[in-house]
Amino acid sequence: MHGLHQVRARDPSDPIIAKVSVPPEEGLIRAWASALALVVLSLPICSPDLFWHLCAGRWIVAHLSVPVSDSFSFTASGVPWVDFEWALQPLWYGVHAAAGLWGLWALKGLLLSAAFAPVDGLLRDARASGTARAGALGFWLAAALAQADLRADLISALFFAVLLRRLCRGRASFLFGFLLFAAWANLHAGFPLGFMLYALTALSARLEKRAAPAGLAAEAAGAAFGVLLNPYGLGLAGALSAHASGPMARFVMEWGPPSAHRAFQAPLLAAMAVALGAASAAGRRALSPAGLSALVLLAACAVSARFGIYLAAAGAAFVFTAFPRPRAGAVACGLAVLSAGLIVPLRQARPGAAFSDIYVARRAADFIARERGALGGLRLFNQYEWGGYLGWALGPGGRVYGDGRYLFHGQLGRTQDALASPESFAAFARAEDLEGFLIRDYPRTFPSTRVYPDGTARAFARPWFVSFLPRERWALVWYDGQALVFVDRAKVPSKWLGSHEYRWRRPGDAAALADARSRGEIPEAALAAEDSRHAFQLYSTIPRSRR
Repeated sequence: MHGLHQVRARDPSDPIIAKVSVPPEEGLIRAWASALALVVLSLPICSPDLFWHLCAGRWIVAHLSVPVSDSFSFTASGVPWVDFEWALQPLWYGVHAAAGLWGLWALKGLLLSAAFAPVDGLLRDARASGTARAGALGFWLAAALAQADLRADLISALFFAVLLRRLCRGRASFLFGFLLFAAWANLHAGFPLGFMLYALTALSARLEKRAAPAGLAAEAAGAAFGVLLNPYGLGLAGALSAHASGPMARFVMEWGPPSAHRAFQAPLLAAMAVALGAASAAGRRALSPAGLSALVLLAACAVSARFGIYLAAAGAAFVFTAFPRPRAGAVACGLAVLSAGLIVPLRQARPGAAFSDIYVARRAADFIARERGALGGLRLFNQYEWGGYLGWALGPGGRVYGDGRYLFHGQLGRTQDALASPESFAAFARAEDLEGFLIRDYPRTFPSTRVYPDGTARAFARPWFVSFLPRERWALVWYDGQALVFVDRAKVPSKWLGSHEYRWRRPGDAAALADARSRGEIPEAALAAEDSRHAFQLYSTIPRSRR
């Protein structure tokens, strides 16, 4: 590595030593960047999509075939499904079967490290300084932080970085393109970014009036043939179109533009600002393949934060090859910003665990799975992002309302519209023929007035579900501060309901409960029994790592 060549003399004044010794500030900056990398690598898995990937991997292993239609939901059962990540899912399922969530956590760290390695290699090719390589690592971490999770995107991030380094070195061949894209098209849908690299490499050569890498067109042709080597053939293009044209940007944070109001996206915004500033100062150096890629991805990130992990590679490569000898103070300032930007994500992600359920109603889903005898056959609504874990918890044959796959993008708008009023919610339940809900405990209240026998009245602010899910039909059987589970009284055994319903203690309704207790309308023994049952259920569903 830079600055660690063999020492030939012992005299500190020897000019050879002066050339190869590492300045103290460079060593500190590299150690700082490495420490930040370890922090990011140690973050737990948060992605709720992991679990529908595991469900698909379980199905593929059990059937020894590739899925062609949905079998995990009751809303899209039998609908054609192009599973463009099919080759990855059995691998994840195998790792989980062998080593559990900690094995998948280790796999996440391995894939993230592998995705940065080609970027660092590109900087070594350019003879960038150790400070530049530390700065590139910090830039990469900032841009990739929001996606530094176990997700199929990491495969595309790795292949994108490998291809970028190869093209920047002027290498290309038909066989490499064929093999790379044959694997890429079966592991993740990000392979169109590879074709973007080919186009920008050719454009860069034209703008700089130099020859394109020999064999570039042949490698692109090989890549096109490689993409066709997938079990869905040309059907893959239709699935990508459906995936890209969905309403995700309206409903899912990471599909929309990054915002300074979301702490975990602030480092990405900082990286975008650095890339834009470097492009302004680089002049014609921004016409390199890495520079053009960074500019295109910078524009893409302004539309969707999901491109951040690709900007991480292109931006780091461009900035620190265009400026291979940056000032130590400038890099230190960037690392300080990144360090501050990690505080909130670290607090939210609950470090120390392999998996954080911040985006998954883990305890409520485990309750439903445990009570599958009464609940397993119901047409149970679930939040879009919770469906993967619920399906995994229910096991083979379990059906959910929907999960994170593109098949269910249309559900997001209908769910949002249903929450507009109690009337629209009731119409939604009827149209979908729902028999229960696994739904978020929204912090919304609605005014309610109680009229007493003496004619007086009192107004209360009561939780949303009091009017949206009236107790005459819907019974509350679980709450935990994150999720609520309601079931249709007529669809579950009365004996089971009698031992699981929360009739008196309901979340967010303390004022109405206190009023009823003051009037002697609440059986205190029954209320105490509910409180004890609730405390026991919550404790019994907390993962051991968090007790």
